[in-house]
Amino acid sequence: MSIHVHKTGLVKTLGQQSDGIVTSNLIGNFDPSSIGSDANAWDNLVTNGKNLRRYNSITHNNSTPHNFQFDGTDDYLGAASSGYGGEPFTINIANAYTLGCWWKHKSGGHNNVFRLGNYTSGGLMLFIRSGSGVELYVNNQGTSNVALPKGNDKWYYLSVVHDGSNNYTVFIDGSYAISLTKTGATGTQNLEIGRFDDSNFSVSASKVSHVHVHSVALKNSQIRQNMLASHDINDARIYGATYAA
Repeated sequence: MSIHVHKTGLVKTLGQQSDGIVTSNLIGNFDPSSIGSDANAWDNLVTNGKNLRRYNSITHNNSTPHNFQFDGTDDYLGAASSGYGGEPFTINIANAYTLGCWWKHKSGGHNNVFRLGNYTSGGLMLFIRSGSGVELYVNNQGTSNVALPKGNDKWYYLSVVHDGSNNYTVFIDGSYAISLTKTGATGTQNLEIGRFDDSNFSVSASKVSHVHVHSVALKNSQIRQNMLASHDINDARIYGATYAA
């Protein structure tokens, strides 16, 4: 299995050009247009990388823009197991790491983006609060919400960076949004997408597309590179502000 990289040679409106995502220290590369043959899993395109399990028959939309869509009841992406994608994709959350994904926000309920353990006791949660904005919680302390600049029902590239020294930063569409300093995040945790806890899941019709995970704290320019490399704005405007799919 090899790392899948977009090679579109895109010249972006921000004056940058990016032919591919950052591959250094890349441990998770999940592309919804290349999910693998296992109907129970979402293949990690990093060689020997661990997969994500597709829980409760989550819908895979196999047309542009490719994505996974939540039903608001029990769908999420999370820990693989034997017969369901292999071994779980885990992160030692005391160390440095970067999480990034394309997410289509639907209003009317919480959008639970990234979950690493229990956010009230040593874990982390990035979510979009219903009727509000993006928030980050680490070990039971949270940031104030940041309004989504394009409003509801749009695609956003959301990123969380942990520097390994209790400092966390959230980026929205490659731009700084908010930061948090908090101790106590610990343990090797399963990466989950779309689930808040055992009984709370992302609101129906929310969608997730490309997911990128690095085992280091990426710089702002590298986060923007990942966004631009997976953002077909000069082609079909797949993730542009006005795309309605």
